[in-house]
Parts: sequence; structure tokens; C-alpha cells
Amino acid sequence: MKNLSIFLMSFLIFAACSSSAPKNTATTYSKSAPQTPTKKQIVYNAVLVSDFDTVQQNINDATDINYTDLLYYTIGICDPYRRQARNEKQKFVCEKENNAQIIQLLIEKGADPNQKVFYRILDADTWYLVQTLADRVSEWNPAALKYILPQMDKCLIALTKMQKANPSKAKYFTFADFWRENDCSVENYNPVWGKKVEEKDKAAFLIGKAKEDVKYTYGEPTVYSHPSAYREILTYKKAEERQERGKYEAGVRGVDIYTDEVHYIFTLDRGVVTKVQVQTVSTTQGGGQTQEIDLEKAKQEELAKKEKLAGTLDDSLARKRALMRTGRMR
Repeated sequence: MKNLSIFLMSFLIFAACSSSAPKNTATTYSKSAPQTPTKKQIVYNAVLVSDFDTVQQNINDATDINYTDLLYYTIGICDPYRRQARNEKQKFVCEKENNAQIIQLLIEKGADPNQKVFYRILDADTWYLVQTLADRVSEWNPAALKYILPQMDKCLIALTKMQKANPSKAKYFTFADFWRENDCSVENYNPVWGKKVEEKDKAAFLIGKAKEDVKYTYGEPTVYSHPSAYREILTYKKAEERQERGKYEAGVRGVDIYTDEVHYIFTLDRGVVTKVQVQTVSTTQGGGQTQEIDLEKAKQEELAKKEKLAGTLDDSLARKRALMRTGRMR
């Protein structure tokens, strides 16, 4: 009888526990509902795919948007060499007419096209360009230029024009004159570098400066030319040593030493630096072997690489961070 009582009590305890357990344990592992995107996310995603209607419908409710930041982002969508950022969940689409409408809308809302300029390096022979927003628009979506120019500072317009002035045109030097006579300066516009500044890159800081500034930095030129009444070219030929990681032998990594012949070329219109080039024309190894650099071939190789990467996922920063974490990059 005692055994029977123990059995019944155990049964009742088991039944009570069973009745309190969830009937369908699978529901405890259900996925959380997807978060509703914010208005700011909706607008940025619409810009990414050139969806003007969605931008227009939602931008007034997105109170946390910086219109100037969004303007720079919008213009970059139509960069022909653009790569997809890691945080972009969908492929970008450049539909130029819609992109221009978005640019117009942002300008009307007070986006500032004068906030900053960019030091940009062009091609393998290294032509430095202080790139304004008008430069980017004229290259990537010219139809939107009419919305940008009326709101741009006159010095920035002069900077845009004078760096690409064609000396075969009448009064091509007008923009350099305006720049000089109005005491314009690149430093007034919060210039930005897209990468680490190397020693050679510092030549770009002389864009917009006077001949005296070039000579103060580099001295008397190796070669001086005066191709037209209003244009001068100062060329400085320098031998510069550089080091690269060499072979790994017997537990030691060596260092290879090279001597490069580098030409610093400054073009001045009416006394204003309007173009800066830095060309590495040859390189000599430590053993004495000299190799001439085919600049045109190097340009074509660089362009082919950019075209190949265009539109692909840009995970270069993630790879760099991974290498740093593992100690393979210092």
C-alpha cells in the first residue's frame, strides 16, 4: 500500500509538471521580427538606387539627415568606378535623370556644395587635382551641373576651371586671374585626402599658390620653360631612395633599395600654380640595373584595374583590419 501511494504521488507530480510545460517548444525559438527601417535609412536606400519619388516622399520626415552629407553621397552614386560599400545591402543604381533630380532637391533644401574639396590623384604619372563638387558632377552626371554651379563659391568655380584650362583657348588664364586677384586659397575649403599623405603628395598643396611658393619649397627648377605668353612650367628632377620588403631567407627578411628618378612638374598660368604632376620616370635597383617606366602603359594598366573592380564589393578595409588583428600588417 505504501508503494502504491508513492507511485500515485510521483505520477501526479509528473502530470503537473507536464501540464505547465509549453505545448509547442518550437515557438520559443522563433525569429525576432525584422526592424522597421528609419526614415533616414529609407531615404539613403532610395538614393542608392536613384529612386527620386521615394526620396521626395520621405525626406521631410527624416529629421536626422544632414543634407550636405547626403548631397556628396548622392553625387558619388554615378561615379563610373564606384564600388559597393560593405554596409550597403543592395546594389547601387545610377539613373542619371533621377540622380540629378535628387541633387536639385537637396540643393533646394540647403545642402552646401562648398563644404569641402578633395585632393585626388589621377593616373599613373600622377596628376594632382583639387577636385570640387562641380568637378565630380561634370564627370559623373553633367545634367546636374546647372543645380550646383549657381550655389557654388566663385573661388571654387575658378579653381574648377583653371586646373583644366586649355591654353589654345582665348583668355584661358581668366580663372587664374580671378583666383589671384580675390586672394582665393584651397585651405579655405576644408580640403580632404582620401588616403594617407605621402611625401610626394605634398606637392599638391602648392595648387593655387604663387611661383615664389614653389621656389621656396623646391628651389630653382632643373628645367624652366615658357610655352606661351601666360604659361610657365617649372620642372624639378630628383633622385629619391625608397625601400621595399625583400626576400625572406634564413629567418630574416631583407630590404631591397631602389633609387627613383622623379620629376616634379608645376604648371603656372599668370603666376598661379594650376597643375601639379609627379612622374617616376625610371627606377634603379641596388645592383645598378635601371628600368625606364612606360607611363602610358602604366596608365592603361591602372585604368583596366579600376574598370575590373567597378561595381564589386569593396572589402579592402575589412581585409586590412583582419591583417592587423593577425599581426600580418603593421
